[in-house]
Amino acid sequence: MARPLLFQASALQGKTERNPHQQAISVPALGRVAPVIMESPEPDEDFDPLPEWSRPPSQPTLQSPPASDGGDSFWPLAKLEFLEAMGLLAANLLLAAFTWVQTGMLTQAYSELWHFLLPMHFVLSWAALMVPLALTGQSPMMGRFGLQLGANQPERRLAFSLFHLLSVTVFPLSFICMVLTRNHRTLAELLTGQEIVVLATRAR
Repeated sequence: MARPLLFQASALQGKTERNPHQQAISVPALGRVAPVIMESPEPDEDFDPLPEWSRPPSQPTLQSPPASDGGDSFWPLAKLEFLEAMGLLAANLLLAAFTWVQTGMLTQAYSELWHFLLPMHFVLSWAALMVPLALTGQSPMMGRFGLQLGANQPERRLAFSLFHLLSVTVFPLSFICMVLTRNHRTLAELLTGQEIVVLATRAR
């Protein structure tokens, strides 16, 4: 084969392209397809996708117990504290009568021995409420109305007995508290945060 001349070979070497040009191949469009709107059928109300045997068991609807009448909780508490106030008054009058019989002079005895007689009245009144509350959770009159202290701890019962004594002693103030509060709380219930509840046997 004939070789190219010297200047022709140098010319061929100078025309070499370092970055070869790339040409995209164009293809004719195949056309566009118009989108088809698929309409879902309306669900049938009577159609159930799950068979009856595969349904989860229906849960019963929980309903809150009906609210009791306000008088059902007000009058038993009012009668309870009134009768216990009358009982404590009778016990203290008996102690005063015993003192009068022993000394013969009631006014002079209380003026001279008040530091001994007043603690005796306090101990007598508190013991009349504390002992039944600590042992059974009920004051002397709570069982009559089907009531009981909600606390089970002895120390809480002892603390409540002291405030219950205060509530019974100032019964008019406790009665006002029962009238003004929503759940008819006594003064002892407000001060201690504890509650006098209805016995389960009576609630049934």
